[in-house]
Amino acid sequence: MKHNRYIFFAACFIFVALNCYAITRELFIVSFVSVGLALLYLLFFRVDLLMYLMAVVTPFSVIMELGNGSLRLSVPTEPVMILLTALFVCRIIYDLSFERKLWRHPISIAVCIYMLWMFITCLTSELPLVSFKFLLSKIWFVVSSYFMLIQLIKNDMRKGVLYFSLSAAALAIVVSITIVKHAMLGFSELSAHWIMSPFYNDHTAYGAIIALFLPFSIGFIFLPNNNWLNRLLFIGITLILLVGFYLSFSRAAWLSFVGAAGVWAVLKLRVKLSWLVVGIALVGAFFYYFTDDILYRMSRNEQDSSGNIVEHLQSITNIKTDASNVERLNRWVAAFDMIKERPVTGWGPGTYQFVYAPFQKSSYKTIITTDFGDGGNAHSEYIGPCAETGFVGLFTVLALLGLSLYYGIITYIRSSDKTNRLLSLCALLALVTYYIHGFLNNFLDTDKLSLPFWGCFAIILACNALNEKEKTNLTQNSEGIA
Repeated sequence: MKHNRYIFFAACFIFVALNCYAITRELFIVSFVSVGLALLYLLFFRVDLLMYLMAVVTPFSVIMELGNGSLRLSVPTEPVMILLTALFVCRIIYDLSFERKLWRHPISIAVCIYMLWMFITCLTSELPLVSFKFLLSKIWFVVSSYFMLIQLIKNDMRKGVLYFSLSAAALAIVVSITIVKHAMLGFSELSAHWIMSPFYNDHTAYGAIIALFLPFSIGFIFLPNNNWLNRLLFIGITLILLVGFYLSFSRAAWLSFVGAAGVWAVLKLRVKLSWLVVGIALVGAFFYYFTDDILYRMSRNEQDSSGNIVEHLQSITNIKTDASNVERLNRWVAAFDMIKERPVTGWGPGTYQFVYAPFQKSSYKTIITTDFGDGGNAHSEYIGPCAETGFVGLFTVLALLGLSLYYGIITYIRSSDKTNRLLSLCALLALVTYYIHGFLNNFLDTDKLSLPFWGCFAIILACNALNEKEKTNLTQNSEGIA
C-alpha cells in the first residue's frame, strides 16, 4: 500500500511539473493531451472521483465556441459529462438488465418518457439540426447528473452529501470572487447584472443557482454526526451564499427562496393536505375574482428596478415601464401564439429563440426587444417547453414536477434515517426554488443549472429506494421473528 501511495504522489508531481513547463513554453497541446489522459484514467478506474470532479468544476465552467460558433461547449464540464454518458451507454450494452429497480421507479419512467417525447418532437421540428443538438446536450445532462449519480450514491448517501458539498463549496468560491469584483464597483445595482461573468451570463441564472444551493448549505449544518469543523464550514458557505444571493438583485430568485421557506414551514408544522388544498383554492379564487383590479394596479405601477431593496421588490409587478418585465410578457405572448399554431408537437426542442421573432406583438416590444429574435429563450420552464414540444411535452414536465414533489415529501415524512430524511428535504426544497423560478426564467439548457437540478432528482430517488429497502427488511425481520 505504501509503495502504491508513493507511486501515486510521484505521478501527480510529474503531471503538475510537466504541465507547468508546457504552459511556460506555450505548448498548450501538452496540457490538453495530459488532461485528456487523466480524465480517461478516472473514467476507467475511478468514476467516483470523476463525478466529484464534475461537481467541483461546474460552477467554474465557461462557454467555448467551436467551428465558428456553430458548436458551443461549457468547458470543462460538458466534456466530462460526455465521457460519463459514453461510459453509461457502454455499461447498458454490456448488461441489459442493468439496475432494473432504477428503471422501474416512477421518476425514472417519467424521465424516460420526457426524453422520448423530446426525441419524437425532434423528428417534427422546424429546425431538426438545432433540435437534435439540443437533445444530445439534454442526454448528457440527464445521464451524467441523474443516472450516473444514482449509481454513485445508491448504497451510501454520504456520497450524495459529499457530491453536493463539493459543488456548494465551489459555488461559494465563485460567489466570493463575484462579491470582491462587485465591491470594487461600489456594489452598484447596474453592475450586479453582469459582474458574475464569465462564470454566469446574467444575475438571474446566478441568483437561481444560489437559491437552489442554499437549502443544501443550510441543511448540511444539521447533518447527524457532524463535527464542529464541518458545521463551521457549512455555516461559512451559507453566509457567503446569502451575501451573494442578496447582491444578485434577482427578484425571481428571492421569491423562489421565500416559496421554499413556505414549503418547509408547511412540512415542519405538519399542515394537513386538505387544509393546504383549501388554502390554495382560496388564493386561486381570490386572484381569479379580482383579476381585473390586480391587472389595473399592476398597469399603474411605474417603479423600475432599483438598488433599493424595497423599490426593487415593488418593481416585480410593474408591467408598464420595467423593460425586463414587459419583455418577458413579449416572450410569453409570442410563445402562446406559437402554441396555438402547433399545439401537439410544437416547433421543436431548442428552436424557440430562432422562430419566435415573427410572433412578437408591437404593443409588447421594449428597448431590449430584438426583431431578429436572437435575444434568448421563452423565460419560462413551462411555457417554453409547451411552445417547443407541445402540450404533451408540457405534461411530461409537469409529471416530473409532481413526482419529484410527491416522493420528496413522502420520503422526508416516512424515513427513519436522519441523513436520508435531511437529504431528501434539502433536495425537495432546492427543486421548489427552481420550480417557482421556472415561472419567470428557464436555465435547464445550461450545465450549471442542469447538474444540481437532475442531481436533486437522483437524491430523492435514492433516498426513497433506501427507505423502501429499510421497510422491506424490517417487515421480513418481523415475519421471521413471528
